[in-house]
Amino acid sequence: MAWLDKRGKTYRLVFEISGQTFKRSLQTTDQRVALGRLAAVNRRIEMLERGEVDLPPDVDLPTFLLNDGRPKKVPLILPPSRTLAKIIPEFFQSIPAGSLEANTLKTLRIHLHHIVRVFGEAFAIERLSFDDLQRYVERRGQENGPIGKKINPVTIRKELASFSSLWTWLRRTGQVPSEFPNRGLRYPKLNEKPKFQTWTEIERQIARGHLSEAEQSVLWKSLYLTTSEVEEVLDFVVEQRPESWLVPMLVFAAHTGARRSELVRSEALDFDFEAGTVSIREKKRAKGKTTTRTVPLTPRLRRVMQAWLQDSSGRYAFEQDNDPLSADDATHHFHSVLNGSKWAKLKGWHVFRHSFISNCASRGIDQRMIDAWVGHTTEEMRKRYTHLLPNAQQAALASVFGGE
Repeated sequence: MAWLDKRGKTYRLVFEISGQTFKRSLQTTDQRVALGRLAAVNRRIEMLERGEVDLPPDVDLPTFLLNDGRPKKVPLILPPSRTLAKIIPEFFQSIPAGSLEANTLKTLRIHLHHIVRVFGEAFAIERLSFDDLQRYVERRGQENGPIGKKINPVTIRKELASFSSLWTWLRRTGQVPSEFPNRGLRYPKLNEKPKFQTWTEIERQIARGHLSEAEQSVLWKSLYLTTSEVEEVLDFVVEQRPESWLVPMLVFAAHTGARRSELVRSEALDFDFEAGTVSIREKKRAKGKTTTRTVPLTPRLRRVMQAWLQDSSGRYAFEQDNDPLSADDATHHFHSVLNGSKWAKLKGWHVFRHSFISNCASRGIDQRMIDAWVGHTTEEMRKRYTHLLPNAQQAALASVFGGE
C-alpha cells in the first residue's frame, strides 16, 4: 500500500509492490490534494492486486498508478516559432475569402491585437493556461476604453471569443491538443445598460451635475429620438446636400430600424414596392447563415427609395464603384454631415435603430411585431425599451390606487 511522505513543504508518495519501494513527488504542498491522490493510488493498487486491471506492457508502474490507471500522455510540444506573432497572420490567411464580412474581420483583428498586446508577440501558444486567461481578464478589466471608462466585461468576453476562434483553428489543424482553457473564468461585474431615453431626459440628468464625461457619453449612447426629431434630423441632412446615397440610406435606417451592416448589404431587389415591403438581410440571428426579415415600407421610405432606385442599375441599394458601400464610409459620412450641428451628439447609425424600436414601443405596438421587424432575440435588449409601452403599466397601477 501507499503512504505520504514530506520533503520540505512538498508531499511525495511512497508505496511498496512485490517487495519493491517506489517514491514519487506529488508536486503539491496542499495536504487535501495529497490525500486525494493517495486514496486514488491505493484503490488502483488494490485493483492490480485483485487482478481487476492489468499493467500495460512497457508502462512505468508509478506513472501508471499516478495517471488514473492510463499510460502517460506525451504532451504536445510545438516548435519555438509557434508564437502569437507567427500564428495570427497564418490564421487570417486561412480564412476563406468572402466567408466573413469586412467589418467582422476588422473586429477580429482589433480583438487579437489586444491579445498580442497583453500576452506579447513572443508568447508560445502551447503555454496558454486558464491562469493566463484569468490574468488577461483582470488586466483588461483595469484598462480604460476610448471614452475613459473601464473596459466593459462584454468587450473582454468578445475578445476572448475571438481568441477562442483562433484556438479552434489551431486545434482543427492539430497544432494544440486540448480545448480552449476558458471554462470557469471570472469576469468583472457587469453594469446593466441604461434604458433608452429621450434627449430631454438625458439633458435633465446631465444638468443635475456630478456626471463624468464618460458617464455622459454612456447616456448619449442610450438616446432615442422622438418621431418629430427623427424627421428633423432627416430634413437637416437633406439641406446639407451630402453624398447622394446618404439621405435614402438614413431614411431606410430611421424607418426600419435596420443595422448599419444590414443597410450596406441591402440590394435593390429587396424593395418590393407592389407589396409595400423591404427584406432586410441578417447575419446575426442564425450563426453561419444569412436570414431575412420583412418590414413594411412607410410612405416616406417608399417615396424616397423609389426615387433613388429609379435611376439605379446596380445590384446593391447603395453602391460605390459597383461595390456595396463600406460600413466605414457610411460612418464617416454620417459624422461629417452632422458635425458642427446640434445633432453632432448622435453616436452613430444605431441611434436610428434605438429610435425606431422606442417609438414603436411608446405607441403600444405589439412586442412580437417589433421583434419581427428588428430581429430581436434576447430578453436583455427587450428590457431596455419595454418601459416605454404606453399607459399599460400606469393604467395597471392606477387600477390599484385610483386617480386623483
